[in-house]
Amino acid sequence: MKKVSLFMNAAVMFLSVVVTSCGKEIKNEADFYFFTTVSLDSTFGQNGMTIIPNTSAISLFDFDRQGNIVAVGYTLIGSESHLTITKTNADGVLDESFGNNGLVKVTDYDSSIPYGMKITSDNKIVVIGSFSEVQFHGRETIMMRFNEDGTVDNSFGKNGKVNFDFNMGYMMSLNLDNDDFMLIARQEGETIENNGVLYYHLTGYSISKYNYSGVLDNDFGKDGIAYLTNSITPYCMKILKNGSIVIAGTYKTKPYTELGMCKLTSKGEIDKNFANRGIWHMNIMQDFTAPSDHESFFNILEDNNGNLILSGSGLTNSKGWGNRAFLSKFSANGKLDKKFGKNGFYCFDFGGSYMPIFQIGNKYITAGWLEEHKIVCVSNDGSFASDLYTPKMYYFQEMKLKGNNQIILGGGYRIDETYNAYFALERIVLD
Repeated sequence: MKKVSLFMNAAVMFLSVVVTSCGKEIKNEADFYFFTTVSLDSTFGQNGMTIIPNTSAISLFDFDRQGNIVAVGYTLIGSESHLTITKTNADGVLDESFGNNGLVKVTDYDSSIPYGMKITSDNKIVVIGSFSEVQFHGRETIMMRFNEDGTVDNSFGKNGKVNFDFNMGYMMSLNLDNDDFMLIARQEGETIENNGVLYYHLTGYSISKYNYSGVLDNDFGKDGIAYLTNSITPYCMKILKNGSIVIAGTYKTKPYTELGMCKLTSKGEIDKNFANRGIWHMNIMQDFTAPSDHESFFNILEDNNGNLILSGSGLTNSKGWGNRAFLSKFSANGKLDKKFGKNGFYCFDFGGSYMPIFQIGNKYITAGWLEEHKIVCVSNDGSFASDLYTPKMYYFQEMKLKGNNQIILGGGYRIDETYNAYFALERIVLD
């Protein structure tokens, strides 16, 4: 079993610690820790974890209106991956009335990759993903809807499914934070014939706005679709409190791929008051003079003061391989806060961070990995960071804040030396 690493030290024990933030040594502040312990919650599931046999790994989860946890992932059967949904109560106890003894498995497809899920205001379970009926023979982007008990909602689409026709394009990212609509970022492309050979031609990227019935909002962009400049690759999106939308990922300019983001109004128009006429980009590889061939944003938080906190990767880590994760801070109008960390960036010595960013008090919480996954905490000025917790599960792919001091993790618990795993949920408490 993997060893659990807990850091339960009180704030006063850290006064003399010196840390490195992107190469800059800074003494931490006395008030860095606003909680004194971080611990596995033994009241959740069985001794802090819920492990569900006959499954493989949780990809996503959400909370319903009663606080129950609905998780979606996949079950490997040979080379096939079947979409799998499970449900527990708020304390991680399996709901055996859900589906078949607590599990719903969709076996219509050889390959199932869930990209997003949402529990709607009426407790419907919406799952969006990429599916293939026969492996390696084309993929379809499909939205499925299920009832509270796990049965298919046959009132939705055709037999509970809506098939998005993205032509030659494919999904890049999703945002399902709003209860009334969702945003889908996708790549646009076309097939071109040259001397009898077909080639895929990228034409750009777009953001679409749908309701949870799969209907486009024609008041957004042009007939429901906002087309982005070819330079911005939309790896993540954030709907801000005022309804505007920040889109971030990469900015492509020869010969570099840079960090990049832009901002749209709630109607899907470029907000030219943001950054440089709506677009911000920067090559941190060049600026930090570190060898690497990739940099990107992966997640966005709007903090309590309206600042934008973005996570991403770039730079090499201390092992000399992979990219180095970071947090960066921007004002609401897209100006890099160079007082945060070193010139606007706090760099971690782990390979990447695709996890959400939370704010608790005046600190930022996120997670990443190098040789193992871990949850970390960063001060709001980027002057200090510390490991908080190393999960008990083998790996996790989703984490969410519950209330003010609980974090739920979802992923896989390793069951043997062949890397096989089961669905796993874990709850930690920050006191």
